[in-house]
Amino acid sequence: MFSKLNIYLLRNFIYSFLIVFTLFLLLVFFSDLIEQFRKSANKNVPIDVVFKLTFLNSPFLIFSTLPIVVFFSTIFCYLKLIRNSEFIIMGSSGISSLQLTKAPIAIFFLIGLIFVIIVNPLSAVFQKEFQELDYKYIKRVDRLTSISKNGIWLMQENKNGLTNIIYAKNIENEGATLIDFMLLEYGADNELKGRIDGEVAKLINEKWLMSKLLFTKKNESPIYYDYLEYSAFISKDDIKNSLSAPEMMSFLQLGSFIYILEKLGYSANDYKIYFYNILLMPFVIIGFVLLANSIIIDLKQNDKFTKVIVTSFLLIFVYYFFTNLMNTLGSNSKLPPFLSTLITPLLLFTISIAFNKYKTLNRKYEFH
Repeated sequence: MFSKLNIYLLRNFIYSFLIVFTLFLLLVFFSDLIEQFRKSANKNVPIDVVFKLTFLNSPFLIFSTLPIVVFFSTIFCYLKLIRNSEFIIMGSSGISSLQLTKAPIAIFFLIGLIFVIIVNPLSAVFQKEFQELDYKYIKRVDRLTSISKNGIWLMQENKNGLTNIIYAKNIENEGATLIDFMLLEYGADNELKGRIDGEVAKLINEKWLMSKLLFTKKNESPIYYDYLEYSAFISKDDIKNSLSAPEMMSFLQLGSFIYILEKLGYSANDYKIYFYNILLMPFVIIGFVLLANSIIIDLKQNDKFTKVIVTSFLLIFVYYFFTNLMNTLGSNSKLPPFLSTLITPLLLFTISIAFNKYKTLNRKYEFH
């Protein structure tokens, strides 16, 4: 059970979190609102759609910035306790600085779990609708690819006035080679004009090179071809880029989606990295609590807090730079995805504990 001291600290840290969280929520919302207005400039997007895009994107943005919110909440609360001499009194009574992290670690770890279990799935639902609106009003293109456990569906607009819907049970080369495929031709009136069933189709130089296929046109008998070239109006990058973004799926859905992607022949590294970052978030939060504690451990009541604030912003910049670097290495298969996401939290823990021990020993040395 928590002591009265820890309960008192819990109230202070919750209060600090609510203040910083509200500030970040407003900052994120209005920053993204400006960005949505910028993206929709000269595209005649209704103003209510711009606000809806911002609203739908906010849960994902605030979920992504939760570690920063926790870090500055902890710093803010510690500085408040130091300014009121409470932190110094607690330290002089024999309570170590690491013992004083028990309350913030408990409450922020719980908040992290709540965000992972509740906010992340909610964010995925909102993000899916956000992406659909973004494609419709901003990018103004249709999604070209759909993945299911039974295969992959593609769509391409044909210059001959036809729309092609392509289905393949399996793929290779990240969608550039279709195995056991079916291509449907639809006219401008959405009427089925023809169908192709074949074994292999390779996307090369803006053409589908098809082999061992049966071509059936409307009201005509099927014709067998050993080889056929069919115009392609879709590229390998188009296929890859139109896949569902990782943030459109909750951590509950990502595991099965990763399995399907790899089964179809796609690289799922980006999805794995996003998945592992979600699962590790509560532990990253603990690391930030320890880091905040190590920064303020040697502060006194009358010290200026400018150095702490500057150091905090600098450390956040370094952390996200290193995180992006590790994610890039994981995405490019230079490191295993799980290792690339695990390195940064481990480094955060190591630096935090090292700073704490160094400042504690240095303070004892100065005292003697």
